[in-house]
Amino acid sequence: MKTVLKSSLLILTFLVFSQMVNAQSGSGFGIKGGLNYNSNGKYFKDAETIWGNPMNNLGYHLGVFGKFNAGPIFLRPELNYTQLQSEINNSILKTQRLDAPVLVGINLLGSLLNVFAGPSFHYHIEDQLMANDYDKFNAGYQFGIGLNLGRAGLDLRYERVLNGQTVDIDNVFTGQGDFRFQQLMLGLSFRF
Repeated sequence: MKTVLKSSLLILTFLVFSQMVNAQSGSGFGIKGGLNYNSNGKYFKDAETIWGNPMNNLGYHLGVFGKFNAGPIFLRPELNYTQLQSEINNSILKTQRLDAPVLVGINLLGSLLNVFAGPSFHYHIEDQLMANDYDKFNAGYQFGIGLNLGRAGLDLRYERVLNGQTVDIDNVFTGQGDFRFQQLMLGLSFRF
């Protein structure tokens, strides 16, 4: 009887401990959303744009994510709908796309703080002013820092695409330009 009681107590202790570790590790699935600020790579002009009309380059993102921890290291794949807005020579370029970042990160200070980086894959749903033969698929990279408060999270990221798109700006001025999306993203997330 003592052996059964000890075994039961040991199993119960193991189950409680594993639940506590899983709760602290932050593994699971969730939803996320936030704001994006798109930059054209001309930071002084962007600062002037922010001062004059801060809404010109503001967009948003909404999506779902999974987070899988293995000790202090985690994998976080995401699927997001993103709407970007960029001012190019006083014309607004609006873009809608699906983004799929695959981030690898390290939990710091327990799991309170984390840093992460990884590739981001993009499918352009709709672009205004893009040349007719633009590639709908593109890839880039993201890196950032996050703060976890229980099941809620806050992160700040930088993203840049690797291949530029040709922007058809004949209506704005004669010629075409190579445009690479880059943005700062502030996001909130909630893990179920």
